[in-house]
Amino acid sequence: MLILLSPAKTLVLNAPRCNDLASLPQHMTEAAELMTVLKAYTPSDLMKSMKLSKNLAEKVADWHTNWATHNSVDAAMKSKAKACAFAMKGEAFKFLDAPSLSNDDLQYAQKTLIVLSGLYGILRPCDLIMPYRLEMGQTFKVSQDHKSLNSFWSSIYCQALSKKLKDLESKVILNLASDEYSKVVIKSGVDAEIITCTFKEEGENGLRTVSTFAKQARGEMARFAIQNQIEIVEKLKLFNNLRYTFNCDLSDSKNFIFTRPLINK
Repeated sequence: MLILLSPAKTLVLNAPRCNDLASLPQHMTEAAELMTVLKAYTPSDLMKSMKLSKNLAEKVADWHTNWATHNSVDAAMKSKAKACAFAMKGEAFKFLDAPSLSNDDLQYAQKTLIVLSGLYGILRPCDLIMPYRLEMGQTFKVSQDHKSLNSFWSSIYCQALSKKLKDLESKVILNLASDEYSKVVIKSGVDAEIITCTFKEEGENGLRTVSTFAKQARGEMARFAIQNQIEIVEKLKLFNNLRYTFNCDLSDSKNFIFTRPLINK
């Protein structure tokens, strides 16, 4: 089973490096092509296109100026590159909690967990990345042939994920990514059974999705799948962390809905 997560915007620049399993991203040529375009963006351009504050835009522009590719893990380790799942600070990664995973769990995650990235394409948890800001859904013309990141990455995602599934001898993708990223995978035409997990809160006015809680649950579900080395779809329904339970009435064969009482009730 291949597990998909969205990237986080916020990065921890002093994150651990997961030295023993450190690896290089697999689509560095494509990332370098995109970064060539990004490096032309001034702080003012970044403020407008990414809706950043002046201070953050200046910081991001500096990241992009200093961004570089590396020919070896050793070279990357000597730079500011950090392990993907360790450096990302969003809610999903907080609950994935990669630094607390055992070495065996991390080895399994290296084979099964993919972080979808607007810049790097697909990332393994211990892939060493440089700081950047590029979201899949933003307006970003790469070339005349590719006027969006969706277009740029679609066929690459299909080929790369197909290879990952073949290596795992699996046909199942556990989709824990946001719509912004997962729709690129779905539209890519990858030959797989895609199971999308959604997490909802029960309240007085019915069920609703709370963005922060949903992100936390995605990270927790990824951790659950990794630690239990889940390969059978039905076993995903056993997830009951954070008080969520599988809701058979709302779910179907491709969409697994997990619900819980509103946390502040």
